[in-house]
Amino acid sequence: SQITTLINHKDKPKRSDKTLQAIQRVGQAVNLAVGRFVTVGEAIANENHELKEEMSVACIEARRAGETIAQLTDVASLDHPESDSHITIFTDKTGVVKAARLLLSSVTKVLVLADRIVIKQIITSRNKVLATMEQLEKVGSFQEFVQIFSQFGNEMVEFAHLTGDRQNDLKDEKKKARMAASRAVLEKCTMMLLTASKTCLRHPDCESARINKDGVFHRMRLALEQVIEIVTDSRPNGENEMAPISIYSGIKEFKNKVEGLRENLYFLSKENLSTMLEVILEHTEDFTDSAYTSHEHREHILELSKQAKMELEQLVSVWMQAQNQKTKDLMEDLEVAILKTCQCMNELKREVHSAATSLAADLLKYHTDHMVLKALKITGVEGNLEAVAEYTCKLSEQKEQLVEMCRLLRHVSGTEPLEITCIHAEDTFQVTGPQIISAAETLALHPSSKIAKENLEVFCEAWESQLSDMSMLLREINDVFEGRRGK
Repeated sequence: SQITTLINHKDKPKRSDKTLQAIQRVGQAVNLAVGRFVTVGEAIANENHELKEEMSVACIEARRAGETIAQLTDVASLDHPESDSHITIFTDKTGVVKAARLLLSSVTKVLVLADRIVIKQIITSRNKVLATMEQLEKVGSFQEFVQIFSQFGNEMVEFAHLTGDRQNDLKDEKKKARMAASRAVLEKCTMMLLTASKTCLRHPDCESARINKDGVFHRMRLALEQVIEIVTDSRPNGENEMAPISIYSGIKEFKNKVEGLRENLYFLSKENLSTMLEVILEHTEDFTDSAYTSHEHREHILELSKQAKMELEQLVSVWMQAQNQKTKDLMEDLEVAILKTCQCMNELKREVHSAATSLAADLLKYHTDHMVLKALKITGVEGNLEAVAEYTCKLSEQKEQLVEMCRLLRHVSGTEPLEITCIHAEDTFQVTGPQIISAAETLALHPSSKIAKENLEVFCEAWESQLSDMSMLLREINDVFEGRRGK
């Protein structure tokens, strides 16, 4: 902003001492700021030898440009007669513009190089974590495990700090949400990795304990991979990330296109609009086909889908006529058709929102007592394999309900970060359900094992924690819908 002030100053042939002093102060401030910035850049260069040369050159350029700006705005360096109280300052304005351009390009270079170093630090940290995880997986004795796990803990703390700073620096809200989700997985899985590995070491021949442990390692590897994808802005095998379109975003885009007809009757084809509506209505089948959607909601969604098709037909008919002859009556009819189509889409949006959020509210209320988890812990300690099998079936049912709830909520979440949070929640229930089941089976086979009991506790806590996160997520989704939160 200081550079902009300098370059945008009005070119008057004469100016007062007060203006000159002000311009000089800005020039000096720029130089000082550059000096401070470059000092940090040079410190980074000294710690990273492979980029030292590039970084040093960029720092020298930035420093030189800052000094040039200070010289060009220095009142004392201007020769002028004592009697003349009004003088001109840097008649060579091109010199300042040139120096400013050099400054901005060299500062950008320093930032890009510093960014490369941060990315490299995160990748190096991830590689350390992966290598230690491999050792943990193969470990054969408790003593060795404790030793390596302590090293693993320190490496995870370092990785958490680096990725936390990176998350705060990210400008893209979608990436920020994905990074937060991956970091949450790693944080929760670290405790699971500890108890699952200890259970495996205590009961080396137990198949369910091995399945339980393998699940944690697999999930952590996926989360570590996702962090690197976000940081390096890459997808494996060059594939593009194609998140399924939600009903909410589909309706928003469709309405924008429909309303755009007011400005331009020719900017899209009727086939384009029809396809967009088809995609939205296909997605509403997630609601109408769901066993958990109430009969009333299903009927309303089907009615509104039918109405939306009719409104679009009417709109297309008037729109095609208006393309041929733009009479006042036709333009008025078009306006009515646009309003009716958009109103119908708003009602459809309200209906799916109501269906998803009321289902979520009912399920969260119903599952707050955690009856199934409590029963699994009790029957596990009793070694009652039959009862454990019965309750694992109930937990599987509960998992299916909650996964469906997350899918429907994603359609109405309203913002991309909330969509990502819904996808993360769905994954968590999908993975944690079977992990609780394998942990409960291990406890039922070894009912007196303290570590197997502790392990089941840890997985149940992760489930409970995700359920309480869902209540918060539901509130946020409702806030966005009601306009209580920024878009």
